[in-house]
Amino acid sequence: MTKDLNWTITLLVLTFLLPGCATPPPSLPETASAWTARQTRLAQLAAWQVEGRIGVISGQEGWHATFQWVQQAANNYRIDLIGPLGQGRVIIESDGQEVRVQTQNGQSWAAPDPDDLLEQTLGVRLPVKGLQYWVRGLPAPGPAPVLQTDTNGRLVRLEQNGWIIEYLIYAPASILNLDLPERIIAQHQDLSVKLVIERWAL
Repeated sequence: MTKDLNWTITLLVLTFLLPGCATPPPSLPETASAWTARQTRLAQLAAWQVEGRIGVISGQEGWHATFQWVQQAANNYRIDLIGPLGQGRVIIESDGQEVRVQTQNGQSWAAPDPDDLLEQTLGVRLPVKGLQYWVRGLPAPGPAPVLQTDTNGRLVRLEQNGWIIEYLIYAPASILNLDLPERIIAQHQDLSVKLVIERWAL
């Protein structure tokens, strides 16, 4: 009886262990290769459009808005924020040389750096320069990032320029056989920016 019981237990243990042995997790080189291939494809997306919602919390204050972002080339873009801070519509435009911010009441400002300009006009230092890349699931140019990817080579977490960016959900895109970010949270000290992307156009 004891021998039969021991044999039964051994068979049960092997039954649970063998399937796991048959399909080992991808090795680190395979994951790195998937990330490299994905980076190459994402870098081809020089022109794109996204629409969605943005929520910003800065210390004890916060606001939310809908947004439309049209990227035509590197550093050439237009971002419409609709409803932030009760201002109706705020337009952020860059021609690659200068960034302009215009409010619905006709006020406008210009400066070389979008992050500085938004801090002066909206009171929040939004990371526009980084978001041009982070929204696609890419690190921005500059200091080497710390990143974590999944087995498909998609960013799960990115640390860069003092920001921590987490990718919560991806959605299939129509071209390049890519999943693109759908929900992103970017945090820097007491500033948190949440993006919910409802539509990609490539």
